[in-house]
Amino acid sequence: MKRSTTGKILKIGLLLSLISATVCTSLYACMSMSGYTSTVDLAKVNLIQLEEPKPEDPVAVIRTSLGDISVRLFPEEAPNAVNNFEELAKAGFYDDTYVFQLEPEIYFAAGSKTPEGELGDAYNEANESVEREISDNLWPFRGALCALTTKSDTGFWKMLTDRVKYYNGSRFILVDSIEFTDELVTEMYGDNPDNKVARAFEQLGGVPNYSQQMTIFGQTYAGFDVLDAITEAAVTGEENQKRPAEEIRILTVEITTYQDAPAPVTTEAKAPAETTSTTTTTTE
Repeated sequence: MKRSTTGKILKIGLLLSLISATVCTSLYACMSMSGYTSTVDLAKVNLIQLEEPKPEDPVAVIRTSLGDISVRLFPEEAPNAVNNFEELAKAGFYDDTYVFQLEPEIYFAAGSKTPEGELGDAYNEANESVEREISDNLWPFRGALCALTTKSDTGFWKMLTDRVKYYNGSRFILVDSIEFTDELVTEMYGDNPDNKVARAFEQLGGVPNYSQQMTIFGQTYAGFDVLDAITEAAVTGEENQKRPAEEIRILTVEITTYQDAPAPVTTEAKAPAETTSTTTTTTE
């Protein structure tokens, strides 16, 4: 993992709601800003992001002005988000679009028609109103592909009874990683030294604060050096509105399968499957 285990934890309060996460012996508890707590039974979690892609698995090759990022898609876990993304990619929606927001070394947001994140005449209500899909098997590890939340159907009673609906759109986020201090790692494990989600975060990096709070529908398996190059680019703009100082473009998004995708370029930044190839048994 490229992030050190010491250093200051960066505060994140940008595009998405933050959570306070605590780990119990067998349950991962996620508390949203509304105060509602949901739990995930770790015994039933299948960390599919750590698996080597199968030949027939759908893949998106995100071609950027700094290089390519290859992402395995998960239609079984987030069918609507994957369908929306694939439909738009095949129609050329992402051709010559922009990376419009960037939190240094944490994530970048892309897929807009302008450097400021706007869609303009390309806005389509159906493509921007895809209901959020949360899967216990998908987590915001480094390289996770997430759908940007666009709006919510909310109100006092809906928040009180946890019936708020959130919706995704065409724009997307690729997660890099916060720094993991010893204190944070200890907090993630809690009373369970065998917590496989905490172990995966410790090994791979990511942003635990986003857990169970957004639609995750893909996982990077090649191009981590490009992910780093984008999130480490110089920025301009004020806090919470940072964007690349020099334009970074999404040239196109190609939808294919793992067996037909271009061979990944070997870099020092390893994909999750490569990183955990010798520890998959203990993680699971």
